[in-house]
Amino acid sequence: MSWKRGAYPEFTIEDAVAVLFLMKNPVGRKTISELLGIGEGSVRTLLRKLSRMELIESSQRGHALSEKGRELVERLSWAFSEVHAVGRVEGFPAYALIVRKPPEFKSIELRDEAIRFFAKGAMILVVKNGEVVFPEDGRPLRETMPELAEKLSVLGPDDGDMVVVTWAENPADAMKSAYHVAVFLKDVPDEIKSLVR
Repeated sequence: MSWKRGAYPEFTIEDAVAVLFLMKNPVGRKTISELLGIGEGSVRTLLRKLSRMELIESSQRGHALSEKGRELVERLSWAFSEVHAVGRVEGFPAYALIVRKPPEFKSIELRDEAIRFFAKGAMILVVKNGEVVFPEDGRPLRETMPELAEKLSVLGPDDGDMVVVTWAENPADAMKSAYHVAVFLKDVPDEIKSLVR
C-alpha cells in the first residue's frame, strides 16, 4: 500500500493568471491564498513553479514579478485586462475585465461558461461609439445600470472591446469566473498553460 502525505495542490489556469496580475506589486502567500480562495499549499506550489520559470522574485516584502514576469503579463494584457472590482450586482460582489479584439462570440455561451465556473451571473457587453452596450440589441448599459456603466467606462475600454462582468457569492469566484471567460476566448501564453499541466 502506498501512502501520500497531504492533499495534492490544486489551482487552475485562472488562479495562475490572477496571481500574475496580483504580483505587479509585492504580495505575500497568505494574501494570495485569501484573495483567491485557494489553500496555502497550492499557493506555495504555484509560487515555486513561477520561481523556477524565473517569472517572480521573492523578498521580505513578498513575491513580485521579475523582468521576465512583467514581460509575460504585458503580453497577457494585449489579450485581456486585469479584473477590477465594480461593486455589487444582484447583491453579490462583481468584477469586470476587458477582452481586447475578441473573436466572434455568442453572449449566452460565454455567460453559461462563467456560471459553470462558479459565477452567479455574468454580462457580456461590447463597446460601440465609446459606449458600453448589450451586443444583441445595441442597448446602452447606462439605461438600465447607470452606476455600473460609469464604473466600466473608467476601465477605459476601446471601441470593439468586450467587457465581461461576473458576480458570485464571494470575490474570489467573481474574479476567477471573469478570468475564465477571458481565457476561454483568448489563447494564453504557453508559459501560463505549463503551470497547470
